[in-house]
Amino acid sequence: MSKALINLNEALNRLISNTPIRVPKGSKINNDTVALEAGLKRGAVKRSRPELAELLDDIKEAEAKRLGKEYSKKNSKIVLQTETLKLKQQLKELQDKYDAQLSQINSLIFENHQLKREIQFLNEENNNKIINFKN
Repeated sequence: MSKALINLNEALNRLISNTPIRVPKGSKINNDTVALEAGLKRGAVKRSRPELAELLDDIKEAEAKRLGKEYSKKNSKIVLQTETLKLKQQLKELQDKYDAQLSQINSLIFENHQLKREIQFLNEENNNKIINFKN
């Protein structure tokens, strides 16, 4: 974990415990107040930075607790990324199964074609004495 991330987490913990150093007590807990408490400028904590995804979830959860609301990480970026990875893995497994089945079907089609040609050859060789069982 980088020093900046450790500093931001410590700032968040101070805001949660309502013992801030740089911002007024009782301040809202959001990205800007966490950045200011950490000694950074407003806007330093951005959603576009993937390394801050967990911190952003913790900030949202802390503010929800401060307001007495319930926060669900169900739609958080980390959860969505995890679900995406699982779905990509499932897609790869299904693609592998599909490729195996397609290969098997192609092999059976080729074998069927060879057998039809062999029947046709034997039929011509034996002067059409082979009985055709088609209706």
